[in-house]
Amino acid sequence: MKKEAFIILLLTVMSVSLCAQKSPVDDLFDRYDGKEGFTSVYISSKMFSLLSRIDSDDKEFQNLVTRIKGIRILSMDSTAASLGVNFATELMPRLRRNGFEELMTVREENGEVFFMVREEGDRIAELVMITGGGGTSVVSIQGNLDLKTIASLSHSMGIGELEELEKVNR
Repeated sequence: MKKEAFIILLLTVMSVSLCAQKSPVDDLFDRYDGKEGFTSVYISSKMFSLLSRIDSDDKEFQNLVTRIKGIRILSMDSTAASLGVNFATELMPRLRRNGFEELMTVREENGEVFFMVREEGDRIAELVMITGGGGTSVVSIQGNLDLKTIASLSHSMGIGELEELEKVNR
């Protein structure tokens, strides 16, 4: 009986500790947020709600903003890059271990862009875009999304790298 109680207690503690772990993206933002050479931006769902009131005639935009829970952007300047920081190297293995799958990779002369997604059912719960080369950055979009929604977001916010997703959606 004591052995069974101990096993149940151990399993409970392990499950609570697993739930309390931060996502790889959260860890990355915590590590570099506010540090010299790094810029971080957080756009909350409240901001999208306010934006929806401004452009209330555009139904597609209305649909878009109601699906987004938040966007986080982390970028580094050349000073930080010279320290050997590489977001792709840090994030990619951890994202894979945490249920993310590679959606697409774009390789160009001046760098590469990785798109990773975490799905819940048939929807995208989080999309992470990691750029390398000249402008190293990470963009995390959370919500109840599909590729069309994300491509629309790229047009609305001027995030050029996300426009590559339109090619996947066709």
